[in-house]
Amino acid sequence: MIRKLLLILCIIPLFAQAQKSISGTFSPAEEYKWFILYKLKTTHQEYIDNGKIVDGKLTYTFATDAPKGMYRLVYGMPQESENFDFIYSGAEDITFVFDEEGSDFTESTENKLNTSYFSSVNMIKREINEFYQSGQTDKEAFLTIFKTLQDTQDIFEKEAAGTIVYDFIKASSAYIPMKYEEPAEMVENIRKHYFDHVDFLNPQLQNSDFIADKISNYVFTALPLKDYTGKELIEAYKKNIEVVSKKIATVPLDYQKTLFTVLWEQMVVLENEAIAIYVADTYLLPIAKQLNDAELIKRLETHKRLAFGVVAPEITWVKDNKTYKLSEQEGSENYIIVFWSSTCSHCLKEFPKLKAFVESQDKDKFKVIAVGLEDERASWANEISFYPDFIHILGLEKWDNEIGNTYNVTSTPTFFVLDKDKRIIGKPYGVKELEEFFQEEVKE
Repeated sequence: MIRKLLLILCIIPLFAQAQKSISGTFSPAEEYKWFILYKLKTTHQEYIDNGKIVDGKLTYTFATDAPKGMYRLVYGMPQESENFDFIYSGAEDITFVFDEEGSDFTESTENKLNTSYFSSVNMIKREINEFYQSGQTDKEAFLTIFKTLQDTQDIFEKEAAGTIVYDFIKASSAYIPMKYEEPAEMVENIRKHYFDHVDFLNPQLQNSDFIADKISNYVFTALPLKDYTGKELIEAYKKNIEVVSKKIATVPLDYQKTLFTVLWEQMVVLENEAIAIYVADTYLLPIAKQLNDAELIKRLETHKRLAFGVVAPEITWVKDNKTYKLSEQEGSENYIIVFWSSTCSHCLKEFPKLKAFVESQDKDKFKVIAVGLEDERASWANEISFYPDFIHILGLEKWDNEIGNTYNVTSTPTFFVLDKDKRIIGKPYGVKELEEFFQEEVKE
């Protein structure tokens, strides 16, 4: 019995010692009330826990079996931007201070090494840029800068040996030239050697945003020094994406899907529709079909159907026993399709503004096609009487209406602006944005 008791007493401190925590101070304290903790995975972020931030103080103790790796701490909305990532090694406590400048780790060797490494390397890279921008050609000075870069890399790799952060430091190794290189040669060599130290199968790198960020940076910045026309830039992007596709060919298919989805979403946000559609058709859609990902397939097809520059989906309606089509409408420079509802208070505020804006323009400038997503006819029929110059279409069954579904309408009002050829050129949030859109068009 005594031996068992001694064994238990020996084990208890081991468990207590194994539990590590993260704690931090947020400033200004009154702006931060809660946090959510996620563990980053290859294809998603896994929810771990949540808690309160009290008087600007956060404390969280990890479970004894908490997996090591990269975590994400969310402290506000929207979650996509109000967060920061950190490394949990299971061997040390983590403390930080957070303010409007970002997070600063005050305890945790791994996280301090990570921050210090990228700060040091970026400082040296700024020196390289300044060297080229100043027009210098001093070969000795050139090689001295890169020796400093190499020495810095070596020092941090040595310091980080045996830790999780080592994988990130090693994978971030920069190209080091052995002789002076002109800017164009340097850019081309950086491009060629960009992924030399990235192990795409490394689980630590996969279970973080590192590879996705590395790929995105390559696609957008690994471009030869030259002035591009629109088509040339598109081809340059395609060439870079092809390189990326070969680099990630050996990773699991669901991870490939994640990486290409990140690229696709970035192109969508930037309204680079040509490349977004190229990524979808060439890489992402085939993968989604292989994985039977019906939701992603629908997203890709919806985006392509409603992308800027494509002809808007056909709309057909009947009035006075005669059938009309959007594609057959003529006589206007632009067409505004607005999905609305007579029970939507915001719509009822926007419609008088829309009418006033259209009437303030030349007669043939705009034609409004108003699709009412309704549960019944009566209130819709009453409201449309105030807007006799609009083309009115009744879409019964509201959110299950075929026209609304074709245009992926999930809220009202939703606007689409078309040119005279019925190509989508704008998706303003409201009449104010619609006015601003055309004011910018006039300036251009």
